[in-house]
Amino acid sequence: MLPLTNGVESTKLNILIYSLIMLPVIVLPYSIGFVGLVFLIPSLILTLYYNYLCFELYNFRKNKFNAKKAKSIFGYSILYLFLIFVLFLIDKIL
Repeated sequence: MLPLTNGVESTKLNILIYSLIMLPVIVLPYSIGFVGLVFLIPSLILTLYYNYLCFELYNFRKNKFNAKKAKSIFGYSILYLFLIFVLFLIDKIL
């Protein structure tokens, strides 16, 4: 979770940028042959949903922060990380 040091808009923008950077990071293991489609498709869906949540937070009112949505994004990010590792394991088993 990012600290709020440079203002609300800067923090919201950083959250959105970091979530968008996760898309190529998720595709990279598939592109180098480390994982298969069993990993790629569900992880892309999870990542796109995460991007959607972050985009909603970013589009919230100018210089305002929706604390409830930010907490839900934080909770989802923990679940997201767990599911990505589970998908790695499932892909290697299958």
